[in-house]
Order: sequence, then structure tokens, then C-alpha cells
Amino acid sequence: MKINIKNIFSGKTIPLTILMIIATSTLLDQDSTLILPLLLFVGIVCGIIKHDSMTYTLITAFVAFMLGFILSFIISLISVYYSEGGLYAIALIQSSLVYLILYIFVGCLGSSLGFHIINELYELKQ
Repeated sequence: MKINIKNIFSGKTIPLTILMIIATSTLLDQDSTLILPLLLFVGIVCGIIKHDSMTYTLITAFVAFMLGFILSFIISLISVYYSEGGLYAIALIQSSLVYLILYIFVGCLGSSLGFHIINELYELKQ
């Protein structure tokens, strides 16, 4: 299957997902227990919005969660640096790789769940 890059970036799926990621991760920066379930929910919404095929849905979720994590990481790094100091910012940088992998995995998992949910809803409708 040949992947068309224009189809991945078409529509408003990536910007909406990035905005939802930034909103959930920066607003809930202190309460880390709610971030993963909300990112799973954001992934489900991303899969429901972009339901062309499973490949396009997963690649779109991967790109959106990668960009969303980088932007929310920069925002939280700036806020931690100015509020807590340089040592806390260094600790945030050191732990960011684990969070990057975890957030992308949860987002792609949620996106595949959303893709299957919307397919089941379309099958029930017909």
C-alpha cells in the first residue's frame, strides 16, 4: 500500500489533536495521574476524526502526538525553568524520553481504538 503524505496532513485532525494534547498536558502538569487517561481519550477522538484507513489513522496519530508532545514539553520546560529553577528543568529534560515513548504509544493505542469504534458504529448503521 502506497502512503500518500497529502492524505495524512489533510484536514484538521493534526492541529486539533495537538491543541488537545497541549491543553491536557499543560493544564494537568501537576496532577500526573490524569494525563494518560486523557491522552488515551485524545487518541480515541483522533481515531474517530481520521478514519480513512488504519495506516493513515496510526501515522496521523503518531505525527500529531510527536508534535504535540514536543510543543507541550517546550511549554512545560519554560514554565518549570522560570518557576522552579534550572535544576528542575534539567530533571524534566532527563525524564522526557520515557514520557515521549509512553505518550506516543498511548496515543496510537487510543487512535486505533477510535478507528475501530467508528467502524463498528458505521456497521451498526448499515
